[in-house]
Amino acid sequence: MSVEILVQVLLGGLLLGGIYALVAFGLSLVYGVANILNIAHGTFLAISGVVASIVYGATGWSPLLIVPALAIPVFLFGYLFHAVLLRPLASRGKHEETIGTVLITTGALIMLSDVTGVVAGTSQRNIPIRSEILEFGDVFVQVTQIWILGGIVVLTLLLRFWLKHAWFGRAVRAVTQDSFGAEICGVDASRARALTFAAGSGLVAVAGVLYAMIYPVDPQMGFSLTVRAFTIIIIGGVGNLAGAMVAGVMLGVAESLTSFYWAPKWAPAISVVLLLVILVVFPRGFGSWRRA
Repeated sequence: MSVEILVQVLLGGLLLGGIYALVAFGLSLVYGVANILNIAHGTFLAISGVVASIVYGATGWSPLLIVPALAIPVFLFGYLFHAVLLRPLASRGKHEETIGTVLITTGALIMLSDVTGVVAGTSQRNIPIRSEILEFGDVFVQVTQIWILGGIVVLTLLLRFWLKHAWFGRAVRAVTQDSFGAEICGVDASRARALTFAAGSGLVAVAGVLYAMIYPVDPQMGFSLTVRAFTIIIIGGVGNLAGAMVAGVMLGVAESLTSFYWAPKWAPAISVVLLLVILVVFPRGFGSWRRA
């Protein structure tokens, strides 16, 4: 096994894992605050990637322009989606609300995937950006990959700052811990849930643009991405950004190694295997050793 090839594969896995972690951040917020199992979460990424590739092909815009141009409409769509379809379920019982959210988001997954497939086609797309290549011995790194990795780090730090220090971030954490107590303190829990769902949708749209810059996307790949995001949340812990980042990188590296040294068709299955191993060793999530 060549050390240079191993380093190259690990770098690819690190980048893929960072994007997975971004996807998981949004889903973790939505589940932790709004208590919604959004099965369509990965579909938002897939459709965002498809739309971003179409916009890039039609306009030639830089991804720095495509990201806000796409994230803002997806944010608004997420807010309306929650307000119209998910918020009415809050008046139901807990079990009925959970089942209702699963059914609604699953239906949204099917409808959005099919509509996008009809309008944009089902073929794979990407954002073919030409980039300089840096050579470190026999290891080659694209400048675009460095920028994407840096963007993921910046977004992670901003999200952590927002949750820890911004007023709305503290309100979100209060709703997560005790919704009734947060309302007594003046927090509009219903609005906080809607905005959190919207923020999670906008964040996954950003991840969709980054994903399309490196890997091909198509409208039907959303469910597999949702499964990966749930795997990362279970491994890293709900609401644990550091744990999600570690779990995302572990999953990305494991998929890259499996795809390169074994077979690409087995890469999606490694997330399930990794999940089972972690659950046996850390039943409460990868970060449970710190709490213990």
